[in-house]
Amino acid sequence: MAKTMLALVFACIFAWSLLPGRVPFCLKCARRISGGIVPEGAEQYCRRLTWIWLGVLAVLAGAALADWRLSLLSPAVIALVFAIELPVRRKRFSCVFHTGGSTGKPKTIVKTFESLAKETAFHRDFYRNRFGADAASGILFISTVEPHHMYGTLWRKMLPEALGAKADDEVILTPESLVARMKTAQKVFLVTTPAFLERFTAYASAAETPQNCVEITTSGSLLKKETAERTKSVFGVCPREIFGSTETGGVAARRRDEGDDWHVFDAVRVDAAEDGRLVVRSPFSFRRTFTMGDAVSLAPGKRSFQLLGRTDRLVKINEHRVDLAAAEEAVRALGFRDAALAVLGGRRGDFLGLLLCAGTGEPPDGVALRKELGKAFRPGTIPKRIRFVRELPRNAQGKVVASEVKRILESALSEPVVLDEDASSSGKYSATVRFEPSAPYFDGHFDSFPILPGVAQLGLASRWAAVKLLGDATMRPKAVKKMKFTQIIQPGMPVKIELAAKSQNEVAYCFKKVSAPAADCKRIQPRQPLQTQDAAATGDIVCSSGVLVF
Repeated sequence: MAKTMLALVFACIFAWSLLPGRVPFCLKCARRISGGIVPEGAEQYCRRLTWIWLGVLAVLAGAALADWRLSLLSPAVIALVFAIELPVRRKRFSCVFHTGGSTGKPKTIVKTFESLAKETAFHRDFYRNRFGADAASGILFISTVEPHHMYGTLWRKMLPEALGAKADDEVILTPESLVARMKTAQKVFLVTTPAFLERFTAYASAAETPQNCVEITTSGSLLKKETAERTKSVFGVCPREIFGSTETGGVAARRRDEGDDWHVFDAVRVDAAEDGRLVVRSPFSFRRTFTMGDAVSLAPGKRSFQLLGRTDRLVKINEHRVDLAAAEEAVRALGFRDAALAVLGGRRGDFLGLLLCAGTGEPPDGVALRKELGKAFRPGTIPKRIRFVRELPRNAQGKVVASEVKRILESALSEPVVLDEDASSSGKYSATVRFEPSAPYFDGHFDSFPILPGVAQLGLASRWAAVKLLGDATMRPKAVKKMKFTQIIQPGMPVKIELAAKSQNEVAYCFKKVSAPAADCKRIQPRQPLQTQDAAATGDIVCSSGVLVF
């Protein structure tokens, strides 16, 4: 009898909530669980679900009145409805994201809208307390992050809507676009990455940047302290770094002007595993408990921590364990601007490959370089393949992409020696380079008269445009317009490469012969004497040009 009365009471509640002007009971529950944020289409779904539960409860109550023995089936029927509805809801209201692949192959992560809504509601309440309930309505969210990343989805789309603020539809790709867009707004909330801030603050000053930024959030990679300081001097606001992953959602935040410790979000619980890795228990995660690949030092109380580095980059080379992250740091300590390691396979087993950024000028001598690397590596683990590049391949979030590092090391890529460069102007880049006679792209093109192939010029222009101007080394041009080849380029000949952003997805490139002292041109001789006019007498003559469409 008690089960019958309970079923009738709930049936009445469900029926009452379905009257015109009322909120369906299931929708009330959904809003309460997700912090008041529900996806498009959820209202109609919850109304139908409320009708289903009303019918189930009414049938159970009627059956129990007819025969008390049928009431024993009530728990089984209710459990069956839950078992059917839950996977349907999760499949219908879920989002698929892909990890960046900075430490390995990209993974597919399915997150429920419920976890995204809870995280959005958490940050909404944080900023309501900071800005005031009504102050957010005058803020324009400007983003340099694509919305298909989880960070972009949450901070560029969901949070502005939850706050009642306006979100700019355009993805900002260049510093000029950001300054122009900021000038049209009263107050700006900037959603960006460390890579963009580094490029922006390298040339911008507070004199030309509007001082209307009320908040800057950044995620994707760690923000350098000097970049954080430059950002504060330019915008007047120190960025708020968000630490987390696609799998866990946001875990903690920090501002570099307040210290190096990461402060854990109130809704999140953290611990340290036996090997030192961070264990996260969070309502924002796609699993309630997830062990990250970051080693941490937890403070007493476990409400803050310091990062100690990645633990998922341990490899074995010639029976020696090598921590790739620690080895890269050791290589930088030798005086190199940047470095990235990858494991390559060969007939005699795995070996290490190394990408090095050595700065402007001549790369170190091979023998001297390996002697220096011997200080950072054990015997038997010293990298056997070394490539010099101007910049490491990074994605739009500023993370080094492991697959790109490996692809470059496995290819015949050999970047030219950079004699000098000019990156002071935003949207433009130029460098004077020399292509080494030993570069593999001269082989067979041609044996008696080597010249630089057009495909090598196009490849170099594409890579440097993606790295220098677009800030994402993984981008590839979709087409090339107005491509012209007018002069040949030979080994050892000084060449000026000029890149200029024409629009958000077009970059113009140009290769020019430049005047240079005869001694500099003859210092590295091509395999055959030059049979054209001397480089010193050429002046600035266009060799090739075109427009890359990304």
